[in-house]
Amino acid sequence: MKGPFTRTARHDSSLHEMLAYCARPSHLRRTATIALLVGLLLTVVNQLQVFLEGQVTAATWARCAANFVIPLVVSNLGLLSGRPQSDRGGTASEVEPFAGTGGSK
Repeated sequence: MKGPFTRTARHDSSLHEMLAYCARPSHLRRTATIALLVGLLLTVVNQLQVFLEGQVTAATWARCAANFVIPLVVSNLGLLSGRPQSDRGGTASEVEPFAGTGGSK
């Protein structure tokens, strides 16, 4: 019996395609740059005082890591949401029509 969380071959292939799309050198360069800049800014804003006072703990390092990982994930999700249909692995029949087409005013 298949439930909502059952993995299918299509799902695994789709995940692989998304990861491959994000790993393209030009995409990775862009998203890593965004993550680096945003992560550095967040770390300075939120943790600079802790570093200056010498009170750095393992929790501080975990927060700093999250400051870089979260922007990387978000920028990759943005990249995936804006990718052309031809890079999504779907067929033209799987594309949902634009909501503003085909209707009358």
